[in-house]
Amino acid sequence: MLSKHDSIQRDQLEMITLDQLVPPNHLVRKMDAAINLKKMANWTWRGTKMA
Repeated sequence: MLSKHDSIQRDQLEMITLDQLVPPNHLVRKMDAAINLKKMANWTWRGTKMA
């Protein structure tokens, strides 16, 4: 059975970011620091231009 208090908590909004979910020493963070994804994206887009 729901009480008044449960209804209030259910309507609350919590905002979180990926930075809060991924620990500082996680492999994904190490890969992000080592790989320049913007440069790789430029390489791939440059090769697929339509004439």
